[in-house]
Amino acid sequence: MRYYFLLPCFLISIAFTSCNNLVFDKPQPVGGKTVTNIDAFSGTYLSPDNDTLRITEKSISLSNSQRNVITAELGTSMEVRECSNGYVINLPDSVNGQRVWAAYVFKFYNDTLWISFSDFGSEKLKTIEEQVKNIAPYEVIKNEKEDYQRLLLKPKNSNQFEQLVNAGIFNKTLPFRLDKQK
Repeated sequence: MRYYFLLPCFLISIAFTSCNNLVFDKPQPVGGKTVTNIDAFSGTYLSPDNDTLRITEKSISLSNSQRNVITAELGTSMEVRECSNGYVINLPDSVNGQRVWAAYVFKFYNDTLWISFSDFGSEKLKTIEEQVKNIAPYEVIKNEKEDYQRLLLKPKNSNQFEQLVNAGIFNKTLPFRLDKQK
């Protein structure tokens, strides 16, 4: 089973209804320090919908009310890098046979883990393309009907990634309240 594919979809919709349509060619930020453990976030967190996020030193598990559990393991199905005042969780995926990375920004404030991600409808991708075209290289991925399916962003360094973040590519944020520490 492709757990690394399911976790991004679950984080975005909680009900497996949509997937990230802004992806990256490499784990982000390029040149950012790779994290070898995620102990800084260890604990159990609850979403407003009572989904449970468990973070250990080497893994993240998300379960919903139906007890569906999805896990990503550091080093195998997840890469984590430092970014400004947070971390970027990178999960591998595949688009047209090419390995790509879905990025999620994790920031911890006042006993709440804020997870930001990209969740745009296909029609909005043209607008997003206009926003990112002067920031970093990218590629438009279209479906067989020539509709925009995804944007594959290719920042060359952490500066370009930060500019993309500031341009608003992570348009959704989910709060997870710390329930108990590890």
